[in-house]
Amino acid sequence: QQNGWYAKPFEYLVDMYSPVRYNAMDPTIFVAITFPFFFGFCLTDAIYGLLVALIGVVLLKGLGKIKESMHSFGWILIWSGLWSVILGLLTNGFIGDFPERIAGFRLPTVFAPVEAFKHPDTILIIAIAIGLLYTNIGFILGAINNLRYGNVKDAIGSQICWFVFEAGLIFLALGYLMPAIGMIGYILGGILVIATIGMLIWANGAYGVMDIFGYMGDVLSYARLLALCLATGGIAMTVNILAKMMTDMVPVIGIVLAIIVFFGGHIANFAFQVLGAFINALRLNYVEFFSQFFMEGKGK
Repeated sequence: QQNGWYAKPFEYLVDMYSPVRYNAMDPTIFVAITFPFFFGFCLTDAIYGLLVALIGVVLLKGLGKIKESMHSFGWILIWSGLWSVILGLLTNGFIGDFPERIAGFRLPTVFAPVEAFKHPDTILIIAIAIGLLYTNIGFILGAINNLRYGNVKDAIGSQICWFVFEAGLIFLALGYLMPAIGMIGYILGGILVIATIGMLIWANGAYGVMDIFGYMGDVLSYARLLALCLATGGIAMTVNILAKMMTDMVPVIGIVLAIIVFFGGHIANFAFQVLGAFINALRLNYVEFFSQFFMEGKGK
């Protein structure tokens, strides 16, 4: 593994999964790019993300000076927290809906088309598109690995066939959306889909056809990015509503109860959502991405 200053800390996450086989593709740079982004996508709260980045700085300046793993982990948290800050500001995540519900103003950084609770459909489309792109990168790396080691049959039946399948789906979609070329699109799309089925059966046997559902499951798994994004904002919003209710409805001690509910609720939500974001960002790499190409080994 030979990576630059930015990607180097993420070797820690790759090695947690398994050492990379000598001469196989090293996925560290891809993990370094996507893990912080996936983490930020799941968390999507600017203040939560800022706290994560600060925890990373504390680790870096403390245990990171004496332990290499903590040094790497500190940088991972810093980059992940910064992505959460950026995406939180864009999607209107700032301690939930604190600015509008409690402080009485709207964040000027919010990009309306991706505002989480107003356009979840747009965020879902973005998540699935990211999943499709990242899965295809995995197929390319897997095909390179298999061809490099002479596993031509595996390359065709596990990676190349999906590019044929996707081309078939594109032609079918064009045939449906563009009546002028409808029949041509349907014919070409049908041929390519049938060719995919043939490649799967040739390479993996009759049960290879079931891999189509596995492919669809891998891509749709990226919908969890939307799910966790909404979970973070939804629970934070609930905490804010309860805190405001305490202030408005309970005389005298209402403000004290509101402060307890506000800080207690957000601390709990922060801990829960950070753990969920970390696990799911790892899962999307370990399960959905690495499964397409990763070759385990113990070095040279």
